Amino acid sequence: MAEVNDIRSLLTAKSRAKVAPRDSSLSGKRSLAADEAVSTTPPQQQRSTTEPISESTPESLPLQAELANLPKMGKRLAVHLEESVREKLMQICDRQDITPEIFFEAAFILLQDHPELLDEALENAKVRLAQRKRAGLMRRTVALMQKCEEKF
Repeated sequence: MAEVNDIRSLLTAKSRAKVAPRDSSLSGKRSLAADEAVSTTPPQQQRSTTEPISESTPESLPLQAELANLPKMGKRLAVHLEESVREKLMQICDRQDITPEIFFEAAFILLQDHPELLDEALENAKVRLAQRKRAGLMRRTVALMQKCEEKF
């Protein structure tokens, strides 16, 4: 037990920098220490972090032009797949050194270019949706039946 007290004393004995208490009100008033910190910061370092950096070097101009021509990424999309489909997809993606997201994106673009394949894929999707809804209904029914059996 003496060792625990020794360790605690070592941990708590370290001096830590003192920070002024933060004003958590929503009034927009800033604490005096924060105002002083901003006033002592040189003007070139007081730039807002939300402002885009407009400074561009001659070397970065071609990169910025190329970046402007590339597609912008959207939000992530969580996808739940059947186990066997997921395994096969991951095998293909691993062999080709691509991500599933890139595969789905390329497949969707390909389907847009071939309306007859898109119609076939949509029919397949509707069948799969009906199967998933049926499986979900059956799982809920089984769970409710088990709860009822436990109560009686």
